[in-house]
Amino acid sequence: MDEGEGGRKTLDFDEKNFLFEWLVENNKTLTRKNKELLVENLKFRSRVEELEKISFIDPTTGLYNRWYLQPRLEEEFSRARRREFPLSCLFIDLDDFKAVNDRHGHFIGDKVLRDMALLLRGHCRKEDVLVRFGGDEFVLLLSASGQRAAKAAAERIRAHAPAAVEPPMTLSVSIGVSTLRKEHVASYRDPWELVWTAEGAMHLARQKGPGRIHWLDCRGHREKADQGRQAAS
Repeated sequence: MDEGEGGRKTLDFDEKNFLFEWLVENNKTLTRKNKELLVENLKFRSRVEELEKISFIDPTTGLYNRWYLQPRLEEEFSRARRREFPLSCLFIDLDDFKAVNDRHGHFIGDKVLRDMALLLRGHCRKEDVLVRFGGDEFVLLLSASGQRAAKAAAERIRAHAPAAVEPPMTLSVSIGVSTLRKEHVASYRDPWELVWTAEGAMHLARQKGPGRIHWLDCRGHREKADQGRQAAS
């Protein structure tokens, strides 16, 4: 390094070259570390998404489970309030499913559940939400659907249920239907009311015998829904 004008030190060629090479290598090191951090971050995000997916998927049927229903209920109620459309819910229970497990074993019982899940998928629209609620119970949340559309969907499922599994096994379903009219959506604070009303309606359907459908208006029929659940307990 030499003394320049005014006593300032200037870098000679070798020093400049060394500094340039140091900056280049340092930049390469930082770039490599940034890439490594990016890769690790992507792997972490992928793992989180994988775990979230696992936590929301029922391993037997491949459907979403009841934990997935919570955020989707809130989303659908929010959309219904903004756009003022009705919501409906179907609570579907396989009749005498315990007898299937007792007679044929749990392996066949699981196959029946998968066959039923496949049938229900075929009756879902893209915007609907289908979950295995637990055991032999399924919940179908029908977006922007009123009483007539919900009852029609329940009738289609009931009609096709006997053919969902291979013979000689017969299968029937009890279905509870609940509807929340568009003018009442804004006044509801708990979206689960729609599901609990449909569950109560399902128990009332079972009291009539296997393969029945019962409908309840979500507003003003809490007492009847509770009576249905109490009768089943």
